Amino acid sequence: MRFPHNRRITQRREFSRVRSKGKTYRGHFMLMGVLQDDEVPDLKIGYITTRRLGNAVTRNRIRRRLRGIFQRLGGNLKKGYYLVVIPRASAAHASSEVLEKEWKWLIHQSGLYQEDQEEQNR
Repeated sequence: MRFPHNRRITQRREFSRVRSKGKTYRGHFMLMGVLQDDEVPDLKIGYITTRRLGNAVTRNRIRRRLRGIFQRLGGNLKKGYYLVVIPRASAAHASSEVLEKEWKWLIHQSGLYQEDQEEQNR
């Protein structure tokens, strides 16, 4: 299943705005840039994978892993935000479980995580 186009950050100016005006959270395997924007009806996400990560196969594998993590865990994120994920070179050698664990930690650090309605009612 493809990720919906209206939930992707595609324009360079959007990436630049998140990087310059947003808050950055750093981990061992990735950086997350977060910017709140009330005009965005849903969460918009973008990935920056540079050649420093490795060849095209390596960069695509990292992007696939990160997209998979977002599809599994992205349903509990607050709306009205831009999220830019920048993997570090060490992400190429990390397992999916380690990347997922760091993803969860960074999301909690940024305050983007919102509990399910069922969990809130308990």
